[in-house]
Amino acid sequence: MNKLDLNLFPQLKSDLKIKVMQFGEGNFLRGYIDWMIFKLNQQGLFNGRILAIQPTPRGRVLPKLLDQDCLYTTILYGIKDGRSTETIEQVNSIAAGLNPYTQWPEVLKAALSEDLQFIFSNTTEAGIVYDKCDYSETEAPTSFPAKLTIVLYARFKAWKDKCQCGGGLTIMPCELIEDNGSKLKQIVLQHAADWNLGQEFKAYIEEDCRFLNTLVDRVVSGYPVALAQEYEQKLGYTDTLMTCGETFGFMAIEGDAAVEEMLPFAKGGLNVVTAPDISPYRLRKVRILNGAHTANVPAAFLAGLDTVDQMMAHPVTGPFVQSVVFDEIIPAVNLQKDMLKSFAEDVMNRFREPAMHHQLASILMNCTSKIKARVIPSILDARAKGVLPKKLCFALAAYMALYKNADGLPVKVVRAEGKTGEFNDDAYAVEALQKAWGLYQKSEASAMSVVKAVLSDAKLWGSDLSCDVDLTALTAKLTHAVITDGVLPTMQALLEQN
Repeated sequence: MNKLDLNLFPQLKSDLKIKVMQFGEGNFLRGYIDWMIFKLNQQGLFNGRILAIQPTPRGRVLPKLLDQDCLYTTILYGIKDGRSTETIEQVNSIAAGLNPYTQWPEVLKAALSEDLQFIFSNTTEAGIVYDKCDYSETEAPTSFPAKLTIVLYARFKAWKDKCQCGGGLTIMPCELIEDNGSKLKQIVLQHAADWNLGQEFKAYIEEDCRFLNTLVDRVVSGYPVALAQEYEQKLGYTDTLMTCGETFGFMAIEGDAAVEEMLPFAKGGLNVVTAPDISPYRLRKVRILNGAHTANVPAAFLAGLDTVDQMMAHPVTGPFVQSVVFDEIIPAVNLQKDMLKSFAEDVMNRFREPAMHHQLASILMNCTSKIKARVIPSILDARAKGVLPKKLCFALAAYMALYKNADGLPVKVVRAEGKTGEFNDDAYAVEALQKAWGLYQKSEASAMSVVKAVLSDAKLWGSDLSCDVDLTALTAKLTHAVITDGVLPTMQALLEQN
C-alpha cells in the first residue's frame, strides 16, 4: 500500500513561506493549531506554513513527519443534528522540521528569516518551567524557554541594526497553564539575566516581542491504534501520523485587533475569540467542561460504567449530568448565562461522542485536586447565593465513596456489577480519606463523622468546609445513601426531586 507523501498527493505541494516556528509536533498541535493554519491557508487568509521543532531529545514524531513530506491526516469526530459525523482531511501546513539536538545551528539560522512572524508551542504543562542552564549556540539546551531565549537573542542580534522595530515575534504558547504567555516571558527574561544578554535585548523582549496568553480546548486522541488498518483501507494509504480528535475546538487569545488581523482565525470561521481578558473563558471551561467531568465521573465509575459516552447514554447518569450542569453549575457561576448555556450544550454533545472512548478511570486521576479546583468553587458560589446544590453535594459524596476501600496507592475501588477499578491520587489525600472512612459504622451519624473529617481538612481544600453545617449534613446523608442504597438509586431519587 502507498504511504502518504507528495508523490501520492502532488496537489498538496506548497510554496508558501514559513511564518511560524513551532516547538512541538505532537498530537494536539497537529490536530488543532496546525489544522487551523491549514484551514486559513485554504481560504487565503494566512498564507504561511510551519517549521516544526522537535521538543525533546527522544522525540519520535519528527522522523515520521519528514518521511511523509510533512503531510498527515486528521480524522475529526462530532455530533450534528443528533448524528455522528466524521471529517477526514490531508493537512499540509507543516513545511519542514528540525531536531535541535542535532541541528541547533540550523534552528538559529531559521530564526533570522524575514518571513518569520510567530512562535507556537505545546511542550506540555511541564514545558514552561525555569531550568537554569548554560547559554550555547552550538548545543541546544533541554528546556523550551531556554531554547526560545537563545532563538530570540539570535534574531535580535541579526535584526537590531536592520530596522527600528528589531524584528520582534509574536509568541503564542498553547500549554495548558494559566497565563502561559506571561509566565513564559518571565522565564525568558530570567534566562536573559542569567546570561547577561544586556538591556537592549531585555527591551527587545519587553517592547518588540508579544507573548500572548491563550486557552485551548479540543480533545485530540491521536493515532487510532484499534482502527488503523480499517482507516488505511478506507484512505488507500498508510499514515503513521493519523491524528484523531473531536470536531469541536475553541481557542481564546488574550490580545487586541492587531492580533486578530495577524491571526484571522475567527474570520476564517474558526471558533476563536481574541479579547483583552480571557479569564471568563477559562472560568467557563473549568467550571462546565472540567467541572462536569469531575462532578459526575466518580458516581458513573462506581455504577460500573467505563467511558464518558456510556455515562451520557445511561438512563440515570446521563440526565444527572445534564441536571448538574444546567440546574446547579450554570446558576452558580458568576458569568453571563447565555455564554455558559451555549458552551454547555456543546459540552454535552462532546461527552456523547462514542468515537472518543474517553475513559472514566483516566479522568479520576488526581481526583482530589480536581474536586478542589473544579467543583468546590461552584458549591461555594451557590452557597453565597443562598442555594444548597443537592447534586453537587452528591458529587462530593460519590467522590468520598471512591475511597471507602482504599488501602494506600493506587486507590482500589469496588464498583457495581462485581467490577473493580483503581486510580492514583495525592498520597496525603488518600491517607486522609482512608483515615476518615475508619469512622464509618454503617449509620448516617457515623457518615457525618466521615464527612466532617474530610471537609474540615484545610490542607485538602484550603479552608474548613465543615463550618457550613447544611452542606456537611446533606453530604453526609447522601454519602450514607450511596453506601446503603447504591449510587444509581440515590441519583434517581435526586432527579425525581426536581
